[in-house]
Amino acid sequence: MRSLSIAVALAALCLVMGPWAAAGGAAEGESIPVQVVGEIKPRAELEQISDVRGWMVNGEEIRVEEVRNRAFLYHGPYILQDMVAALLLEQEARRQNITLTEEEVQAKVKALREELGVRSQAALMSFLQSERVTEDWFNSKARDYALMEKVLAERVYVSDREVENFYQRNRQAYRRPESVAYRAVGYPSEDAAKAALEQLRRGRSFQEVAKDVAHTPAERAVAGELQLYERGQRRGLAPELEAVIFAAPLNQALGPVAVQNVYYLIRVEKRMDPRQFTLEKVRPIIREQLRRQKLEQVEWPRWIRSQLANADIQVLGVGPSEAAGQSGGESAQPGG
Repeated sequence: MRSLSIAVALAALCLVMGPWAAAGGAAEGESIPVQVVGEIKPRAELEQISDVRGWMVNGEEIRVEEVRNRAFLYHGPYILQDMVAALLLEQEARRQNITLTEEEVQAKVKALREELGVRSQAALMSFLQSERVTEDWFNSKARDYALMEKVLAERVYVSDREVENFYQRNRQAYRRPESVAYRAVGYPSEDAAKAALEQLRRGRSFQEVAKDVAHTPAERAVAGELQLYERGQRRGLAPELEAVIFAAPLNQALGPVAVQNVYYLIRVEKRMDPRQFTLEKVRPIIREQLRRQKLEQVEWPRWIRSQLANADIQVLGVGPSEAAGQSGGESAQPGG
């Protein structure tokens, strides 16, 4: 059972109208419970974007140019409030003498990529493009998330009773059905599939062969990658393919398997028998799930609401020469 979606993990550090909201929300079936934080109305000082040169937050400046540089992501006041939240987090970390090593940051980047199921750089770039964010933004949010975990760590406690109750209510979630890890690629004709099968038998990788028939950069990024399939899962494979992948020997390219005028080649690389995991086996996983839920849905919203309400925020106005320059050039309103 997945602990929380990648959208949740990153949205926890985006106060309002973050990239996932701008791009149309999370994937179907995923929720973003921490979006309750997004209900915070920006402070009046953060609503004012035009005719300012920046904002002083507890004595540290955020320049309006920094907001403009991020304006391609989503609307200005929301970028600004996210930036203020990140700065408040940094200030609290310094107060507590908390630091992050580069190894810790990269470990969090890796963890978030694994949660996404992104196994290659090309797949990551495809994902970022679809979400209209940059790799630098992704890495900065991973860093913010890792810092949040450290700053708020002592506020989150999960008892054994909570873990046990959660397991009893969700036993089915910790039952693994029969499943396989496989690769597949489809062709418009049987001859094309047979030709590709011969290439596989001569030593070309499945990914290389699959990329040959990908039509878009997004398809190429994930072509031929390993997929996990559970027997009888919702939105399952065609019966012909499901029958083959559960009967196939391991690590052999098979096919073509005809399904509605598409001819598939497949290779099964791992098979897992059905199993009910015991409480002791999944106790650490559940504890981490509940810890993250409390952190993202309770402690972070509570903490950032309080910090935003009590922060000393001052608007830095522009001088006459700056105002004249703005009126004759670009607008001071980002994202507009």
